[in-house]
Amino acid sequence: MTGAGTTEGVRERWSPLAVVPAAALGVLVAVLLAGGDTDSVDSAVRAVADLAAATTLGLGVVLLAGATSRHVDDARAWRAVAVTAGTWFLAEIALLLFGAARSRNVAADDLTTTVFADYLGGVVGGRLGVAVVLIAGLLAVGAVVVVRTGADVSGVLVVVPVGVAVVMRPITGHLGQQAFGAPTIALHVLAASVWLGVLLALALTLRSRGGWAEMLPRYSRAAGWCVGVVVITGVVAATGRLGSVSALIDDGYGRLVLAKAALAILLVAGGWWRRRTWVSTIGDHRTAASVSVGRAVVECALMAVAFGVASTLATTG
Repeated sequence: MTGAGTTEGVRERWSPLAVVPAAALGVLVAVLLAGGDTDSVDSAVRAVADLAAATTLGLGVVLLAGATSRHVDDARAWRAVAVTAGTWFLAEIALLLFGAARSRNVAADDLTTTVFADYLGGVVGGRLGVAVVLIAGLLAVGAVVVVRTGADVSGVLVVVPVGVAVVMRPITGHLGQQAFGAPTIALHVLAASVWLGVLLALALTLRSRGGWAEMLPRYSRAAGWCVGVVVITGVVAATGRLGSVSALIDDGYGRLVLAKAALAILLVAGGWWRRRTWVSTIGDHRTAASVSVGRAVVECALMAVAFGVASTLATTG
């Protein structure tokens, strides 16, 4: 293998990590827009948890969709699941600590074992958080076992538990208490997670032109539905949470809603352009895999900025 090829392979392998600083940028911008009405550390950790969960869900979808494809490397996908689920597990533990401290209005480093135990057993958010931690931890361990043994395991064992876990915390927030709030926010979070997670999973697992030619059009069709669900449920959720149009400017939460809406418009426009210039020509097998990975990473990075804003939105107000 040539030096150039080796460099290209390393770049493909590590470039998806660009979503992490992109999400951090989203959190930073959102914290500034919120004007001190949010917890920046909590928001940053939540963004990591949301990204890791979405990517794990996406990997499960790719394992399912590529079950009969020779282009999807199951071992590579399961190795990625082990990493993303493990990251999600650690981030969720941190969120439990922050949640327990917030419930008693104390700093996280002042939290006692008794208070933490009471939060885990006596508060709905604590009990649901424990369930999410267990799901993420079991997935991480299970993925390691699959990689070590080479077992043939269906992606449904990833998709179902992760799909349940990603909606647990959001449906217990403010929006979950409103009429139709729980199903609205559940659909919103699931659609957003699939939209980002599957494309990032493709960037992590596909290394051939044929793989992109086969999987990208399928993703594009599904992404169109995800975009529609995200936009509609986002409008419904924002309308239910904001009391007036002026709150979009005067309130920190409203400013974050505007920022998220602007990013959604940019993503929709970018998706339309990519559909014309990338998806429509991918079947010709003339687009190198490295180019497809790069394009996917750029799009995912922009979505990660929106995830950072959304994570901050969840801790604001």
